[in-house]
Amino acid sequence: MIREYTTIHDSEIGDGCRIYERCSIKKSYLSEGVDINAGSYVENADIGSHVQIGPNCSVVGVTHELHDQGMVFRDDIFERIILHDRVFVGTNAVLGPGVEIGSGSVIAAGAAVTQDIDSGKIVLGSPPAQQIEELDHWTGD
Repeated sequence: MIREYTTIHDSEIGDGCRIYERCSIKKSYLSEGVDINAGSYVENADIGSHVQIGPNCSVVGVTHELHDQGMVFRDDIFERIILHDRVFVGTNAVLGPGVEIGSGSVIAAGAAVTQDIDSGKIVLGSPPAQQIEELDHWTGD
């Protein structure tokens, strides 16, 4: 299912995916059963099966090199983002270039991820006060 006002290009979309309103997906691969909620932007990412990305998220595997003079205009550097199976990304989360998120992990609403996250973790907040904890401590499993 692909809803209105959505752009998809240079991407492969697996079976059973749901992409909601006002999403943009570029240079990405979505496995089966992925949900991308309204207003999210995904570029240069490999997304495993049964991943859910909440509304208004940014999963952007593109950056720019920082020099003494600043960033070079229109000189994109592509650093692929990888989301393994069953990852949940909460509303308004931001995943930076080159990060890999392990299977079954949860990125809390509003979190900013700038480093790799192992499987079965929950990420809360943003650096430098970010918390990364075992998910089973939160779920009681």
